[in-house]
Amino acid sequence: MDRYQRGRPWGKLVKVDSSETVLLFNRECTVGRKKGCYLSFPANKLVSGEHCKIVQDESSGLVWLEDMSTNGTVINMSKLVRKQTHMLQNGDVIYFVYRKSEPEQSELFIFQASLRYESVSLALPDLPPQHYDLDLPHTSSTEVVGSTKGSHLSKPPVEGTKTDKMEESLTCVICQDLLHDCVSLQPCMHVFCAACYSGWMERSSLCPTCRCPVERIRKNHILNNLVEAYLIQHPEKCRSDDDLKSMDSRNKITQDMLQPKVERSFSDEEGSSDYLFELSDNDSDSSDISQPLVICRQCPDYRREVSQVMFATAPLSIPPPPKPATEEGSCLKACSAPVLSAAPQEYRCLPQGFHLMCHCCLQPMPDRRAEPNSEQVIAQQCVMCQQPFCHMYWGCQRIGCQGCLARFSELNLTDKCLDGVLNNNNYESEILQNYLSSRGKSWRDLLQESLQNLQQGDYYLSDCRISPNAILCFCCGLRAFKELAYKYRQNIPASELPAAVTSRPDCYWGRNCRTQVKAHHAMKFNHICEQTRFKS
Repeated sequence: MDRYQRGRPWGKLVKVDSSETVLLFNRECTVGRKKGCYLSFPANKLVSGEHCKIVQDESSGLVWLEDMSTNGTVINMSKLVRKQTHMLQNGDVIYFVYRKSEPEQSELFIFQASLRYESVSLALPDLPPQHYDLDLPHTSSTEVVGSTKGSHLSKPPVEGTKTDKMEESLTCVICQDLLHDCVSLQPCMHVFCAACYSGWMERSSLCPTCRCPVERIRKNHILNNLVEAYLIQHPEKCRSDDDLKSMDSRNKITQDMLQPKVERSFSDEEGSSDYLFELSDNDSDSSDISQPLVICRQCPDYRREVSQVMFATAPLSIPPPPKPATEEGSCLKACSAPVLSAAPQEYRCLPQGFHLMCHCCLQPMPDRRAEPNSEQVIAQQCVMCQQPFCHMYWGCQRIGCQGCLARFSELNLTDKCLDGVLNNNNYESEILQNYLSSRGKSWRDLLQESLQNLQQGDYYLSDCRISPNAILCFCCGLRAFKELAYKYRQNIPASELPAAVTSRPDCYWGRNCRTQVKAHHAMKFNHICEQTRFKS
């Protein structure tokens, strides 16, 4: 750790289970896993790269801690989350990592502020964190020193104490408390409180535990029942009513996110079709999937039939059927979709007509793929995954949809598409981003240049169906974009890259390396190359 000792320290952090003391000299001290942090934990993966920072105001002498982490910082048993601040006082107990079920992995420190450091002494016994009492007062340094002799810092260990394995299995890794309204992520099947994961999914689409891309969210009724039974046996571990109300208010997982996938399967021999439904998380006994009611905006009796089915007490606000597009009012939609010979707005569904379910907004639309002039009808499905989407047909209505279906050259992949674009290797991806920004280019320029090279035969993709005009969904388009980005990075001349990048030796496993997601390995070896060893 670097220490810039200029004058006297204005405070210190004392680790409880060792004699380590960190003197605070800088006005802003960063804590994290990175090497450049003032207090670094390079071997602890539970600590974020830049976990938090401790700042002292030189004029007033006030000290506060600002959290910048993923898992939060616990101060005096109150959790601090990202961008929240806490005014520090003498004797505050700081958990940079708090593991209730695994106390040996916790990083526990006590903050001590001092204007004249030499005159302040803090004697702490060498106690493991599991024997530390968090009811420590923090009003003055005198109280802290005195408490070391009393019963505030230590409790006599209870012989024969065993870890409650059931509680450990039912604990959320984010809030470190018993699961409440548990949800499980697919395909990794890790479980979290719905409120805890709601805050996480606003920042990332990956699993908080294994960083696996989350495809679906499901309620875990089995674990919810186990938690309920466990709390009957241990009522003292129930959350408070205010805590439960707070968690329910922070739960942003809606029923739309828990809806079942609805797909159509075609029989080539019989020419028939039927709907396949997966069981949803809706506990209502009134749902009947044996006779699914599918009504789209182009059905003849759209308004009347929807009103009969959705008998709500509040007045219904049913969107009207789409009106014919005008030159002035539909210029935006016209840019993202070709013009029809028979516009979809003029179409009306046949009685008992077939429908497709959009995989983005989960709303039905008429199936027009089998029409004689289907080539002139706006595309309704992705060329690669064959899943139906309604964006090019009449515009997807899901909030936040960036265009779930479009021509590859017109897909809106957003600026986040460059994050981990090269095989989830953040270091190599950052090199590519720096290269583009130094030349004033964006991901759109990369896509257009790569598509030109693809048409000219300079680039080759694993799927020959992909072309600039291929109709792709967002996920398939992003996958193809990553493959083009690799080709683009591979063809950057070495003279246009920094010497630190080109001087690295090639990794034996090349682009197939599974360790390249780790920063230290990615910085040491080049992974924009093919596998040269152990290749079957």
